[in-house]
Amino acid sequence: MKLIFKALVLLSFFSLQLLHAQQKALTVEDIFKSRQYALKSLSGVHWLPDSRALLFTQKEENRIVKHEVETGEESVWLELEDIVDPHTGKALKLFSYRLSKDGQKILFKTDAKRVWRRYDEARFLVYDLRKKQIKAVFNDSTRVRHAKLSPDGQWVGFVFENNIYVQNLKDNTIRQITHDGSQVILNGKFDWVYEEEFGQSDGWRWAPDSRKIAFWRIDQSNEPTFSWTEFDGKYGSVRTIHYPKAGDANAIVKIGVYHLENEKTVWMDLGQETDIYIPRILWTSDPQTLAIQRLNRLQNHLELLLADVADGRTKVVLTDEDSCWVDVRNDLQFLKTRKQFIWTSERDGYRHIYLYDLNGRLIKQLTSGPWEVTRVLGVDEQKGSVYFTANKGNTIENHIFSIDLDGSNMKQLDNESGTHRALFSPDWKYFIDTYSSAHQPPVQVLKTADGKAVRALLENKLDIFEDVQLAFPEFLTFETSDGVSLNARIIKPVDFDPQKKYPVLIYGYGGPGSQLVRNAWGRNILWYTLLTQKGYIIFTVDNRGTGGRGKAFKNLAYGDIGKYALKDHIEAAKYLAKLPYVDESRIGIWGWSGGGYLTLMCMTKGAEYFKAGIAVAPVADFRLYDTIWTERYMGLPQTNQAGYDSTSVLTYVDRYKGGLLIVHGASDDNVHMQNTMQVIKQLQLQGKQFRLMIYPGLNHSLQGAGAHYHLYKMMTDFIVENL
Repeated sequence: MKLIFKALVLLSFFSLQLLHAQQKALTVEDIFKSRQYALKSLSGVHWLPDSRALLFTQKEENRIVKHEVETGEESVWLELEDIVDPHTGKALKLFSYRLSKDGQKILFKTDAKRVWRRYDEARFLVYDLRKKQIKAVFNDSTRVRHAKLSPDGQWVGFVFENNIYVQNLKDNTIRQITHDGSQVILNGKFDWVYEEEFGQSDGWRWAPDSRKIAFWRIDQSNEPTFSWTEFDGKYGSVRTIHYPKAGDANAIVKIGVYHLENEKTVWMDLGQETDIYIPRILWTSDPQTLAIQRLNRLQNHLELLLADVADGRTKVVLTDEDSCWVDVRNDLQFLKTRKQFIWTSERDGYRHIYLYDLNGRLIKQLTSGPWEVTRVLGVDEQKGSVYFTANKGNTIENHIFSIDLDGSNMKQLDNESGTHRALFSPDWKYFIDTYSSAHQPPVQVLKTADGKAVRALLENKLDIFEDVQLAFPEFLTFETSDGVSLNARIIKPVDFDPQKKYPVLIYGYGGPGSQLVRNAWGRNILWYTLLTQKGYIIFTVDNRGTGGRGKAFKNLAYGDIGKYALKDHIEAAKYLAKLPYVDESRIGIWGWSGGGYLTLMCMTKGAEYFKAGIAVAPVADFRLYDTIWTERYMGLPQTNQAGYDSTSVLTYVDRYKGGLLIVHGASDDNVHMQNTMQVIKQLQLQGKQFRLMIYPGLNHSLQGAGAHYHLYKMMTDFIVENL
């Protein structure tokens, strides 16, 4: 019996050894150069207006495919090889597209050229499906911005050289509707800071009757500029943008409404104060009324105005205030069959849905409880249901819900754990549920409005990783020394041995309202698996001030962004140090952007707890960052000098002990390389050694040929050498 037992033990041991031997040792080349582990996704998804089918693109084949809802049958809906681009004389190359409201015209975007991180210039073409004719927007060869079809499909509007134009698709005539566009006056487009921090892609809106256009006019005359050097060519060049930094002058904004019938522009009354923001405008169901959101400079007082577009008169119908800041959202929805609108607010401590009439009278708070609505998807007025996503039941997940307009009958419309988002059909009878979890790569499923699965549209299976034993995360909470429970995630080696001592690499961000600890597929799962194969544990924590846990938790970031971000990452290091399988002398951290800032704080002010750190595109001092983002969470530097000093890395450089790699793109228009230069200047003055990598010509995302491979290879080597 003992012999049999020993034989079984030996067999199990050798089987385990064989299993580990069979697992592929990942390389950075496998992850960033090979397509072996690339996940699939449906791109260019649009519902047809009749809701009977949905479209998606197959870019390699240069075509659009139709998927029938009832049968699941798929067929080529449009072959772009058959459409000739009038500029090139060759087949039209698909970049992206939009359908007209009636589904009879397509606005194609092609030949796009990136301007900043978030928008580009491109050639646009309108294809008439009935006539099988294609027309260039503006002309065959010129790139323009922000082209959009009118709701009736008879016009296309666009922005060129900072003015707005409309083109009549019947006779191809073009009308210029603004005339003062210049380097400092922007019509129908945003300055850098509005686009980046309010998340708006374009600055104009068609009215629902197609007879009017509402637009932003932005005057940058008093807005400071920032310049940097591009190093291409013999002499290089200097690039300059308007970029207001914390405490400095912003652009002045006006809202105009152009009437196509009389060719007149009416300016909306925004009040006497000009040092304000207009982060959103939205047409109501009435084409004579425009909704305008007005936000004060400190961003703690948000008003909803309704404007009569005939004369520009406005009235305030709703006010949202907070002791710290008010987040601007895209949740405002005007009902078409009732004189009511949907609004979300954090006024009761969590973001919830409210129903108002057009006079601003509260009809009903539809949702409530210690959880957060993450997005309003829309309203099925015929059924009387509001669809939304929320983290109800689990702060690290996101699920799809419906609730009746009287606040009753709330239902969860999915039953798979993880993070979900939905795209509903125009008739609200179906939706595409896109979801993933820590153990499930993204899946897209067609479902009925009550959540019943019809069929899978796209599945990513773990089979593609069959030669790699992935290291999956485990979720946990731990308590800080002052009694606060924090959400965290840990990734251990597949062959984890609790008797061993492991070094730990923390991945951090920690910015206000952010959330890293989510039950969702991680885009860095392969790289983290590679690091675990090299014997590292990966750890992430959502510090106080992050999102998903209510406004009071989030407000802890206010006034000193770095306070709890640093404190709770030190708490994480202390928690890890007490674990029997962690080598407390080998705890490191890395992060990007705000996470790069956090890394610098950990390696300076928190230097005694961290052996090594990698800061990618870091902020060094928030006086160097833009007005909108910084002042939202920090207030003005003129009135919060102590907070800005406390949160600045430059204050603590003397505490740095070593083990730091700093990475920055020389053409970063978001977090300027100036931040890194000011840090390394102080490090040099104090005789402190560090590593530095600059990527010429690359922006905040470090997108460029071979850049991510180079970056992750360098970071991997640095971690192995220094942690």
